[in-house]
Amino acid sequence: MSVERGKENVRRVCAHLRSAKTRAELAEILYLEVSRYSLSDLQAVRGRVERDLRFVPRAYRQRLYPRLVEQIFDTHHALISTIRQGRLQVSGEPLPPEYEMFCDMVERTCLAGEEDEQHLELLYFLLAAFNLFALDLPAHPVGTPFPGGLKVEVRNGEYLCPVREKANDVENALCPYCPAKQSEI
Repeated sequence: MSVERGKENVRRVCAHLRSAKTRAELAEILYLEVSRYSLSDLQAVRGRVERDLRFVPRAYRQRLYPRLVEQIFDTHHALISTIRQGRLQVSGEPLPPEYEMFCDMVERTCLAGEEDEQHLELLYFLLAAFNLFALDLPAHPVGTPFPGGLKVEVRNGEYLCPVREKANDVENALCPYCPAKQSEI
């Protein structure tokens, strides 16, 4: 099976996402959709990350890049392997109200992008949805660095992010959907 491309595929996938009512249903849908992507597609997403980071100062890029690769590859591995092995522990609890807004943002962002890259943007958001809504994990892995030496961290079982409340005005940011709380700076 290979991933379809184009605007109609973006609309189809987003409609499929919207059909999920619980975290468990979403995990199954994400598995079906992400399974369509190849290793080459994952590598292309990694290439996009490298391209996006080329103007970031070298010292910061060297700390950030491994976390972004972790965000993509570890999430993909967790999604595919745990469902295939029947080990995924996701509750049947309903998805939060902001999930619908997330689906709208994903569709809007992907449709506005370059047509030959829409499927890669969509893959990024599918993986993010797994962490955010199926597993209730932050958008960025614990340890992800931000300028000023701050990082995503976990304290007393609570995820904290130094930029949680700072990116709300970025139209396609994952922050409004992230379960992390703003850390004290």
